[in-house]
Amino acid sequence: MKHNREFWTRHVRDWRTSCLTQAEYCRRHRLTKGTLGYWSSTFNRPKAKGSALVEVGRTEVRTEERRSPIELMVQRRYLLRLWPGMEPDHLREVLSVLEPRL
Repeated sequence: MKHNREFWTRHVRDWRTSCLTQAEYCRRHRLTKGTLGYWSSTFNRPKAKGSALVEVGRTEVRTEERRSPIELMVQRRYLLRLWPGMEPDHLREVLSVLEPRL
């Protein structure tokens, strides 16, 4: 049986607030775990229309100091990449933009 976007929006929202694993939630609601996972990742994708992008300054890092960023997922909605040498003021600016949405 095929379900519409509204159906999956409701189930993804309910699963995220349930404190259950995807597998457990799906067993309780007779859903396919792969399908719930697909819709969950679909809803996590940024939308081009209405998305808010914030330009923050970049700090030049010498070649010998380059390392991988720390990735921080915020409420399964935002992925922040924090590079070594990032200025604290830049992070504060990003968080101030996200805070009303959290």
